[in-house]
Amino acid sequence: MPDLANGKYVSQSDAIRQWWPAAREVLLETAREYGAWITEEDLGARIQAATGISTKQPAEEWVGSVLTRVATDAAGRGEPRIASLCVRADLSVGDHAGAVPGTTVQSREQRAAEDRFDCYRLYGAELPENGGRPQLTPRTSARPVTRAPRSTTPRAPRTPKSTKPAPAAMREVTCTSCFMVVPEAAECRECGASLASAV
Repeated sequence: MPDLANGKYVSQSDAIRQWWPAAREVLLETAREYGAWITEEDLGARIQAATGISTKQPAEEWVGSVLTRVATDAAGRGEPRIASLCVRADLSVGDHAGAVPGTTVQSREQRAAEDRFDCYRLYGAELPENGGRPQLTPRTSARPVTRAPRSTTPRAPRTPKSTKPAPAAMREVTCTSCFMVVPEAAECRECGASLASAV
């Protein structure tokens, strides 16, 4: 649960009401640098520091609600989807209500890159001489890893590892006095009767 620096409890809705304007400011700052983005964890730390309201919850559990409010505000202002500047720890776009729409991961990632580019242009990032272009995050722009083809050469047969002999099984007998199944011995461990006749 969120709380103030003095330890007083703050409701989640009150915290979000304070956090989202601070998140917008951090995102505006991020948008002023071409190619920049910020992770949910870093954004969470920055807005908690800015507002003095902190939580022990991991950022991925609550930042989506904050970004939804930021996205709603930006849409109301006719601005690009500034929430696209915030990515998950794996550098993919989030799936909160304010995130980019799309039917596939690839289409959502591409749309987020276009939204980030619109933010860079609108909020004054210094663009390259060629005007720049939408950029995917390093995770999504990396090519898929291809595996080497499997060898068709037959393998040598495996030699079994040396195995220890199994321990000898414990013999059990039924005591004729108490009718309990007990380990074979001179007397029953349950009632003390002689087991000589049971063997």
